[in-house]
Amino acid sequence: MKIKGRILFYNPQIGEGKLILDTKEKINFTVDVWDDFDIGPESNILVECDFEEDVLKSIKASQPNSTKTENNFQEKNEKMFFDEQSGPRYSVSETLKNYFSHIEDVIGEPPEIINTKAQLDYSLSKRFLLTAYNNLKGLDPSLHEHKDIKEKISTIEDLHKAYNSVTEKMDVPHLAFEMIFLRVQPEYIQYQKKKEKCLNTIPTLTKLINSLEPELKKGEENLKVIRNDRIKTDLKNKLKKIRGRYVDAIHERACLSEELSEMKDIKAIYTEKYFHDFDRELSALQLKYKDMISRILNYKAYDLDVSIWKNASKSRMIQEYFKDAGIKGGYSTKTFLRYYLDTLDKEKVKDEQEELFKLLDYLEERS
Repeated sequence: MKIKGRILFYNPQIGEGKLILDTKEKINFTVDVWDDFDIGPESNILVECDFEEDVLKSIKASQPNSTKTENNFQEKNEKMFFDEQSGPRYSVSETLKNYFSHIEDVIGEPPEIINTKAQLDYSLSKRFLLTAYNNLKGLDPSLHEHKDIKEKISTIEDLHKAYNSVTEKMDVPHLAFEMIFLRVQPEYIQYQKKKEKCLNTIPTLTKLINSLEPELKKGEENLKVIRNDRIKTDLKNKLKKIRGRYVDAIHERACLSEELSEMKDIKAIYTEKYFHDFDRELSALQLKYKDMISRILNYKAYDLDVSIWKNASKSRMIQEYFKDAGIKGGYSTKTFLRYYLDTLDKEKVKDEQEELFKLLDYLEERS
């Protein structure tokens, strides 16, 4: 069975990623199931997945449709030419919408939980939540098998990555402009390729010219003193070939130098014309998504906290541990955190543990 989807994240360092199917199901994948020799897996590209009995067997990049979607930039096969008057192929709004589309996929429809009072400060609680869960799993390994908790943690990880993608690199607006706006413009890509070719080839040609010049000079001097007709003819033929390479190299270098000097700096032109609008729209979207994801994360942290202690409270081994350790106050992060902090030597508290005292104050206030 074939199902289409989109890659949400891909880490080329470890060869692992996550994609979302048209069915809205999110699944993890590894590079081992990638079955496309023309393109490698990348974040935000459309794919076609082949399943056998609900097991993912292979993934390929989707063939581009004849009509271009708003969120999928496919460079056309025809040669691109830069026309300063017509402007960029894609507008500022289109490129930003494309970039944030994977965040929309992670968030889905803005849920009602954004405004619910059931919130737990994610940034303050995330480290201890996972620490408590790992400690509880150590007390009762059966907690490893709770699919519901694992799915909640996976969702939080996806949202955390989405939050980071809203902030990473975007704190440097000119870098964000390059990454989000410029690099999807076919004319800019063509310009960069041409410029790179010129800059790489000109030094190579110069090196060749400099190596041929003394060889030509020496050969021509030898030609003046050689009396043997056969040797003289051989040397003339050799010098003819060298001179041909020399002249061709000089001509090619001159053409590339002229081409380089005549190139319009698309980056400078587009930056002057569109950077202000880009920065303004980006700032508004950053605020929107950071606020939205933060509030969703706060609810998800609350939801995870409830699930962890709901399951932990049913464990006989954890019940016995709490009883033996004299932990009182019910099964909760606040109770467990207070017990943990009471075991610390307050004169040797580290900075990261100072944060835990802030978390306890926060939990006490919520109570």
